[in-house]
Amino acid sequence: MTTRRQMIDEALSLGRKELGCLTDGDVFKAEKLSRDRERILDEAIGDLDRDNLEKLADKLVEMKSLHAEITGEARKLHSSLKHDLSNMKKQNRRIAGYSYGSGNMPRLARERFVSTKS
Repeated sequence: MTTRRQMIDEALSLGRKELGCLTDGDVFKAEKLSRDRERILDEAIGDLDRDNLEKLADKLVEMKSLHAEITGEARKLHSSLKHDLSNMKKQNRRIAGYSYGSGNMPRLARERFVSTKS
């Protein structure tokens, strides 16, 4: 049981590192740490019965709260990226409008109009 408790402690440590990586914006390292954390937790509690799970309840509750923090940080990062992408899309449309207004019409738009001079 002590080895399983140590494994959960290791998973908690990885979870804290993962939270730090998400806070810094390093999603690739956070993904790697989350996979390691998942693997360790699966090994630690995979075949335990209910009585042994209750003995590890304090650690599991701590893991649950840490997981909630990680999820919250990931949602903030997702929201930030979504906002940045929508701003880039608006900016691209604005720049395309300036380009069109300055006389830089795409080739297809020029060929679409019929010339009355010929």
